[in-house]
Amino acid sequence: MPLEIYANAPNQRTTIVKMPDEDSVRVYDGTSGWIAGPDRTTPLTTLSGPNLFGARLEAMISFPSRIQQEFNRWRSAKAVIEDKEFAVAQGTKTGQLPVNFYFDKSTGLLKRVMRWNQTAVGPVPTQTDYEDYRDVAGIKVPFRTIVTWTDGKSTIELKEVRPNVPIEAARFSRPAPARPRR
Repeated sequence: MPLEIYANAPNQRTTIVKMPDEDSVRVYDGTSGWIAGPDRTTPLTTLSGPNLFGARLEAMISFPSRIQQEFNRWRSAKAVIEDKEFAVAQGTKTGQLPVNFYFDKSTGLLKRVMRWNQTAVGPVPTQTDYEDYRDVAGIKVPFRTIVTWTDGKSTIELKEVRPNVPIEAARFSRPAPARPRR
């Protein structure tokens, strides 16, 4: 399905999935987050707890200069993914489970982010892989993102990235609730 992603520094992000009957919208405005769409059980969900933190993290990865300050403790390790060596930086923020950032040792590019949500049955992982980096205005941008969670997977493939384009503030506002299902 076609989608549009709008990102504004330092930490705003809106993703719009173009669905047949009505768009599905996910917004993080820098403080609050929401999801609205016909694929949801409620017309408008206000994000909280780990889900809000996940939306914040997604927005920050678009403009990563502030990620280091987001976490109050860091640890480092090594890992191998698909026969390649990666440097792993694990950030911990008070009240949240750790987040692992996997950087390709040969390029320095972010390959994977692994985070967990605490649930009643224990921690549940969400893995985001970044691939197909291309140069856009002097910055390496991943044109393919694969998000995998306990019961699903989605792949986002970008066709076009337009940096430094003005984005109207309304794009980062609370979305209208989705129409009730019929």
